[in-house]
Amino acid sequence: MISKQLISSLNGFLAQKEKPNRENAFVLKDDLLETSALLDEMKGMEANAKANDFFKPYLNNVVKQGGNNFIIQYSYMGVLDNAPILRASFTLVAKGEGDKFYFSSPLKQNTADWKTKKMGNVTYHYKDTLAKADAKKYLEAVNFYDRKLKVPEQPIAFYYCDNLPEVLQLLGINYKSDYNGSAGDDLSSHENNECLMVAGGRIYQYSFDLHDLWHERLRYVIGTEKTNRPVDEGCAYLYGGSWGYSWPEVLAKFKKFAADNPDADWLTLYKENKIFDGTEKPMYVPYFLNALIAQKIEKEKGFAPVIELLTCGKRQQGDENYFKALEKVTGISKADFNAEMWKLIKGS
Repeated sequence: MISKQLISSLNGFLAQKEKPNRENAFVLKDDLLETSALLDEMKGMEANAKANDFFKPYLNNVVKQGGNNFIIQYSYMGVLDNAPILRASFTLVAKGEGDKFYFSSPLKQNTADWKTKKMGNVTYHYKDTLAKADAKKYLEAVNFYDRKLKVPEQPIAFYYCDNLPEVLQLLGINYKSDYNGSAGDDLSSHENNECLMVAGGRIYQYSFDLHDLWHERLRYVIGTEKTNRPVDEGCAYLYGGSWGYSWPEVLAKFKKFAADNPDADWLTLYKENKIFDGTEKPMYVPYFLNALIAQKIEKEKGFAPVIELLTCGKRQQGDENYFKALEKVTGISKADFNAEMWKLIKGS
């Protein structure tokens, strides 16, 4: 009886994983925040460019815990050219209530003996010693972004991990091919006006990335369908730098590029999405120019008009929606874009 309920509930949980996470009827509200981060990693697992429904979920292991609780392990497997392929493997906590089971990430269980410290609206979870300077910087950065974006103060659970493999294991991601070779990154979620950040040993100055934190906070107020990526990235350059470089360092790199290209046509380079520095970790001309534009707008008119430019819609061929919004907000038309960009560059 229990085994049938468990399998039936697991099938129901997986059948609903492509829905918005809060709508999954097999997740309890108290477990939603950390389970949402795990569900995000499960989405689209069956898809493959070479065939439809290429990967299938297979139950690997069921371990009974106290009461009517279990640990579930399952994997997405496929076969290509007679060779088995592992796409991903996950661990879930199953809790029996009534005639069904509910599933959650094992994050809380895996960190039950960790220490905690609350600073402002952030509760830090760590193993031994809290990196106080890092924790303070994260709180300052969140508050800085949230004030600009008018994000109401929300509880944040921040977990300090040594590296990305530890982040994955704590959340219940035993393996995922997308992360092969990745050493440091973060996973996060936002549900019921609460936030989760599981930080995985960044190689930069802080355990989190200021650039990526901008994107994360922006998503709480503006969906990706409305966001113009070059403007979004420009704000991230301006407020958080890029690839571990601070904004002054990014500015110096671009000014060298501009000096080396005195006849540059910025409108053409914008449309071409020209790289001005780096190959494996590239920085792009349209992103940098939008950093200068956002800086100009905010200085002259405040941040609200920056949001208007940010929300002009996804990038289109020819960037017509962007240039229409740019002229409305700044008075800079496509015709005088090149001249105006040179003014901003020389004045920066």
